[in-house]
Amino acid sequence: MIISMNRVKLLAIIAAIVVIPLICIGLVNYSLKTTSVPTGKTAAEPADTSSNTVVSPPLTEVQESGFLAEYRMERERVRSKEMSLLREISSNSTASAKAREAANLKLVSLADREEKEMQAEAMIKSQGFQDCAVVVTDTNISVMVESGNLAAVQQEAIKKTVGVATGNTGKSISVVKLQP
Repeated sequence: MIISMNRVKLLAIIAAIVVIPLICIGLVNYSLKTTSVPTGKTAAEPADTSSNTVVSPPLTEVQESGFLAEYRMERERVRSKEMSLLREISSNSTASAKAREAANLKLVSLADREEKEMQAEAMIKSQGFQDCAVVVTDTNISVMVESGNLAAVQQEAIKKTVGVATGNTGKSISVVKLQP
């Protein structure tokens, strides 16, 4: 049996498209489980169980200098690689028509997500928050906000703002408060 290199390349590209988002989600989950406490600071406040807000522990000095900025840069790097692979598939004349069409649909979806994330982040920052990052997936939206205190009213305002920017309901939006 002869194995076509084009099919192997296509399989590798499709596998990368599936694996890269899973790696990103794992990185976000890992970074939100930080348990170290910077010198001179107390442990984290207890979680507010009456809302969807998750209170994370204080960030280390390295993370304080721009965890959200670093996250957005890494998200952009991964997204750029994924888009490059998708463009390669969509322009590959040896790929099947179905594969090219799927790659084009995924490209449109990625661009739509990126636009929604940027709009939501800009709208949250316009409300006076220092920094934030929005993660849009097919099933939910996560908002990481850098804020000392996040009242329930502010959390609802963030959910409403993100809902307007993304077209999703408040039930699918969760807010994570990061200590500045």
